[in-house]
Amino acid sequence: MGYVYLLLQALIFSFGGILIKTAAQCFSPFMVSFLRFALGVLFLLALQIIRGRRPRLVLLNRVIVFGGVAKTLHYLGENYGVTHGFSYGNVVIWPVQTVVILLISVLFLRERVTKRAVAGAFLCVTGIGLLTWNGAPPEAFFGAQGALLLAFVIAGIGASLFSVAQKKLLDRMDTVDLNTSMFVIGGLCAAGVLPLTDAPVTGLQIPAAVAMLMLGAITGAGFLLQAEGLKTVPIFTATLVQSYTVILSLVWAALLYRERITGWIVAGTALFLIGILIVNLKPKRR
Repeated sequence: MGYVYLLLQALIFSFGGILIKTAAQCFSPFMVSFLRFALGVLFLLALQIIRGRRPRLVLLNRVIVFGGVAKTLHYLGENYGVTHGFSYGNVVIWPVQTVVILLISVLFLRERVTKRAVAGAFLCVTGIGLLTWNGAPPEAFFGAQGALLLAFVIAGIGASLFSVAQKKLLDRMDTVDLNTSMFVIGGLCAAGVLPLTDAPVTGLQIPAAVAMLMLGAITGAGFLLQAEGLKTVPIFTATLVQSYTVILSLVWAALLYRERITGWIVAGTALFLIGILIVNLKPKRR
């Protein structure tokens, strides 16, 4: 059942780039980050009430705070990158997440590094390079192109650290209370950034408002599904299952926003999907 939860999460997350791009017509990327947390918290609190349970917030736990800050980095980076780039730009997050989780496993969990894992990580990084390059001249990386890559790398690091924090507390907390607590911390962090930005909200439009509400629902439901899936699925394998979000994100970008999918994008996507497969699939025991 854990795989079903993760597949459903990947499906709804594949609409994330399209929704962020639509919401950006009225909201700054920083306001989008704050509202994703705020609406996600409201969704999860309502879910607890429907379940007949009393919501329980834990805000002083170090792992909760760590997860909330990590998720803030994820949202700030992703929303900035998608707003100023293509709606499918957030596909870079998945290979970054794979590489970061591999490094965490090696450096902190003391797991043995295999040649297979190193080769997979190399393909992931190469895929990121092709996606970011996309045929642009080299000098573009010292301007907007480089800033977008940095934003998505920060988002990928934040997403991976959030998953690790989730995994650590799943056996000790209710999944809804866990995510609600982390989102409250994330919302407070995102709110602290708002005073530093200009025009967080412009003239409100119905499509942007609807997209923002849907993003909030995805935030609440998506990471609840992830938490349920991680109860029975190893975190490496979960990353593999979730990676099919990448393909769907490219499809929605081409169909709904008419964004041009170049050969570089296809090649980069193929490379890091192969890299994710190599890192996650375990060789059969003799």
